Amino acid sequence: KHQEADILKSPNSAAGRISANLTPKNMNPITYLPQTYWGLDPLHRACLKMFIQDVLDMETYPGHPNMNVFAYKNHPISRVDLMGWVVRVEERERVFNYTIDDGTGVINCVCWKPKVHGAVCSTQEGYMDDNAGTIAASASADSTEKELANFLSIKTQEIKNCTRQRRRPVKLGDLLHVRGRVKSYRGAREVGAAYFRCVDDPACSIEIQRMVEQPRLYRNFYDIPFQLPGSSEKEDCTGESLVKSLQDAITDFLNKNNTVLNFEIKELATVDSLMAVVKKTQEGKTAMSGKQVISLFTQAVRNLEDLGTVYRRSEKDDLYVVIARDETLESTVLGILRQESRNPKYSDSGCHHRHVLDCLKMKQRFSGVGPSVVMRVLDKLESQSDIISTSENYYIAF
Repeated sequence: KHQEADILKSPNSAAGRISANLTPKNMNPITYLPQTYWGLDPLHRACLKMFIQDVLDMETYPGHPNMNVFAYKNHPISRVDLMGWVVRVEERERVFNYTIDDGTGVINCVCWKPKVHGAVCSTQEGYMDDNAGTIAASASADSTEKELANFLSIKTQEIKNCTRQRRRPVKLGDLLHVRGRVKSYRGAREVGAAYFRCVDDPACSIEIQRMVEQPRLYRNFYDIPFQLPGSSEKEDCTGESLVKSLQDAITDFLNKNNTVLNFEIKELATVDSLMAVVKKTQEGKTAMSGKQVISLFTQAVRNLEDLGTVYRRSEKDDLYVVIARDETLESTVLGILRQESRNPKYSDSGCHHRHVLDCLKMKQRFSGVGPSVVMRVLDKLESQSDIISTSENYYIAF
């Protein structure tokens, strides 16, 4: 289970960056849009090229449980563009049910058969053939009409072939491209296809090109929460920009003061250089209360914790330890890995970093340590050749 989770969440994997969970955490709570403003979000009506796992993980949009509109970040999502290999085919009287797999998850796609029945289709085809024949007969004197007759004949044949092809089921192992609305049916997520076709891609070049494109779409569009026009400037002055400035100031303070091994958040609020950052951004505005200042410092320190710069010693107190100056943490992690590497279960494949984290949290001193901190320590130990990585996020000690 840990391995599957990391395949989806590692920024270095194909599915990884890949998923929304791979982007840096936004420390501010997500603001969801009222339905009135959904149309202002350009992603609302678009078919998003998402990974299937992200489609499965999306929750219904808060406050609108019965509308088949789902929330990714704060984007109201209703349509997706998926591509995957067919792993299950079920044909019914009016629909094909295709289950596709893109490597991150599987989802059912309901693809309706063409509504044109045999008799109607024959009538329409005959009508088009008659028209094409009439035009061809009268086109002997005019080359433009000949070109039009040939064009109509080609298009008629294409329509016939397309109709026949869509009424035949796709085979197992085919690559299927689907666009349509996301919906929940009997508790399961599925896609009602408005468009679907079998992709002829023997060299997998189309699939590879899509996998290269998707991380860029996530990074530049999907992972950026939508803000109403006019609200970004206010947010920049009071929210993320201030936290980022304070975060940089705390990092600079810790780098300059080598004697600081640990600290509490309330102690940081007494440092003049750090408070000067807060006061500078509040010029001409109402002064912040003590609770607001502490909340601001808390967000900045948690950002540093996510980056693996500091860790919280215990969930019962607010004491944070600077990782670069804590030799005990490094030696403890190395000791855990050496002990677990003797276990036959981990002697060949290695020990997963989350297992190391679980063992570490059993020690009271390190009960507040997070995954990013453990990963940073493991990377340092690997660079020192104290441990080696047997595969992604799996390690073994000598």
